Amino acid sequence: MFGISFEELLVLLVLALILFGPEKLPEFAEKMGRWVAKLRQTSEEVSQHFQQAYHSFKPANPLRESPSYSFCPQCGQKLEPGFVFCPSCGRRLPEDSHPHHPLAS
Repeated sequence: MFGISFEELLVLLVLALILFGPEKLPEFAEKMGRWVAKLRQTSEEVSQHFQQAYHSFKPANPLRESPSYSFCPQCGQKLEPGFVFCPSCGRRLPEDSHPHHPLAS
């Protein structure tokens, strides 16, 4: 627990008994227990908040958001809607790859 061995814990308890006395020691132990419980509860709430935010985050995929994009079958270049020729390789695109072209029927 916290990197403290049993012997070190025993020494700390004896020192606490000497410093605070047997009358005040239960009161301090109760306060310490409440403080540790509050700390655990707060850390759990913060952890849950970050876990919810992490699990609800979905990175934006531009290909899913704009399905009007197409790709050149020869070179794989991403094409804007309405392209008839690939700007990268210069080849003519098949008719079905540019359905948003104004002359395409």
